[in-house]
Amino acid sequence: MAKPLLHYSTNTWLAYTIAENYYQGEHYVWCTPFFSPRSAPGYTNVPPTSCPSSIYHSLREEVATGDRHSTKIRENRTGIIKGANVKKGAGIIDDVQEREIIDVVNSAETRDFRPLLYVIPHDLVAGVLQSVPVANKAHPLSVEYVIERLPRASFDVIDFEK
Repeated sequence: MAKPLLHYSTNTWLAYTIAENYYQGEHYVWCTPFFSPRSAPGYTNVPPTSCPSSIYHSLREEVATGDRHSTKIRENRTGIIKGANVKKGAGIIDDVQEREIIDVVNSAETRDFRPLLYVIPHDLVAGVLQSVPVANKAHPLSVEYVIERLPRASFDVIDFEK
């Protein structure tokens, strides 16, 4: 695969805001160099569960309709709380901040999970991209990466709802 220009990730406004307020603007992202299956070459696969476009649109629909049974929102709540535990273990936040994050997540309304699109220039993150193991990918041939500590200065945020 040729070196990509960009990577894309869809995240929630709540996750973004917590990273900005508690983690010194460092964000955890799961990303791919393909915004949608249409932009991917034929030799790779972009399943809906790892596709930024699909994630964005389905999350937007669930937020817009106030879906209180949304799997994506439930998973995001769990992920934010798990992330707070990891950050506390790493000494980035303390017990009080972890408790605040948990309280915020548990009190958050459906609208707080509106989707944001992160656009990440490859050249700014090439050294911190971690390839996702095949067992954890949505499809064995999909191209997926994790960035554990993406600085805010290394990506743009698109909020279509504002």
